[in-house]
Amino acid sequence: MKLAEQIRKRRTEKGMSPEELAKAIFVSRQTISNWETDRTYPDVESLLLLSQLFDTPAGELIGGDAEAMKRIVHDDAQKLRWLSWVMVISVVLAIVFFAGFSVALSDPVDIGNLTEGNVAGAAVFVPLWAICLGCAIAAERLKKKHDLVTYREIVAFVEDKEAVDGGDEGFARSHPLLTSAAKFLLGAGAGALLGILAYKLTSG
Repeated sequence: MKLAEQIRKRRTEKGMSPEELAKAIFVSRQTISNWETDRTYPDVESLLLLSQLFDTPAGELIGGDAEAMKRIVHDDAQKLRWLSWVMVISVVLAIVFFAGFSVALSDPVDIGNLTEGNVAGAAVFVPLWAICLGCAIAAERLKKKHDLVTYREIVAFVEDKEAVDGGDEGFARSHPLLTSAAKFLLGAGAGALLGILAYKLTSG
């Protein structure tokens, strides 16, 4: 039985309304509604309060959901890892190609002070930067799709292990340099390209 069904069933057995349950464990009425409709999961602290209130072990409340959580954490964490690598690689290539073309092809074109290298570099930079941006958007959607941090904390709690971070935030904390580099290069690369092109278009 899913946790959503367990919460609803045990709340009803106790004769409590959603408002009363929300007040008893210090959350909002909407939070209870989200739990009971399987939109979100309670964090470990709320799970403990539910366990105490219903006089039921947390593992029994979760039931088979723990295995599903494990699969979600594993699969989505892998996807996030690949998205982060694609972000870094694509934006690095975009910057390298733009700089390389700009240096190698110095003949001017009839647009401001732009050179053939600037135009060729921009033509390569834009699609690679778009790939990086697309990966960033996909990562955000994946993070919103599942509360990976909560899932991993619950799995660790049920298995009586020290809670560890999961999902996008967990990956960010375990790979801070890679994540920071991806975010920095994404913004810096686009800003540099736009700055250079704007300067050359308006100068001279």
